[in-house]
Amino acid sequence: MSLAGRRIIVTGASSGLGAATVRHLAGLGAGVLAVARRGDRLERLAHDLADAPGRVVPFRADVTLDVDARAMVAAAAEAFGGVDVLVNNAGSEVQGPIDALSDADFEGMFRANVVSVVVCTRAALGELRVSRGAVINLGSTVVSRPPRGRFGYVASKGAVEAMSRALALDLGRDGIRVNVIRPGIIPSELRGMTEEAERAKLATGVAFGRQALSAVGDARDVAEAVAWLCGAGGRWVTGAVIDVDGGFTLGAADVL
Repeated sequence: MSLAGRRIIVTGASSGLGAATVRHLAGLGAGVLAVARRGDRLERLAHDLADAPGRVVPFRADVTLDVDARAMVAAAAEAFGGVDVLVNNAGSEVQGPIDALSDADFEGMFRANVVSVVVCTRAALGELRVSRGAVINLGSTVVSRPPRGRFGYVASKGAVEAMSRALALDLGRDGIRVNVIRPGIIPSELRGMTEEAERAKLATGVAFGRQALSAVGDARDVAEAVAWLCGAGGRWVTGAVIDVDGGFTLGAADVL
């Protein structure tokens, strides 16, 4: 697959799934605006990918703010001549049951996970209408299999999923596709552990009783799905929720 000439914005690009997605897209020849609040990490990422087939431009922004989102889109248009795909990957999680999670933490998750999608998609609409492009939102399999003590995160990702379906319908006449990718249990920094520590934990088989495949997922698996939706293969796909989860949403359970 080649994404040469594709112009893509990836938010939450400084680590985890976002950084892996930037690496993969740049490796396929795309021009990528890598967006996050941690500018130092973005600079290192762009430096590491200086010899990639594609071009990576770092851009520091708070994607929950309209002014930053509009500046982000303007930077992509200036660097690449337009925008073909917006990947809304930025997000956060604070765990806790309903009687323990603070209002500030609950609202903060909705700003990071839901409001950011609204703000960035709205800011990119002009460019996406010109390119008849695509929006890819990162969801989570917790929507279909909610774990205990994470109701706020589940609610926010459920909102992203419902909103994406509605936007797919609203924006379809403009030729804009909107889809959701739901990663399963993949090592990342999001749950409070380093990616390396979580990978070592999962490699012991701790998660295998909850999914169909006895294998640890990788950020590259998600990046591959993003790349497919960015390319010609996904041109007739919209309003879809794509699970990249090793069969986690099948509801597997070991027999005791």
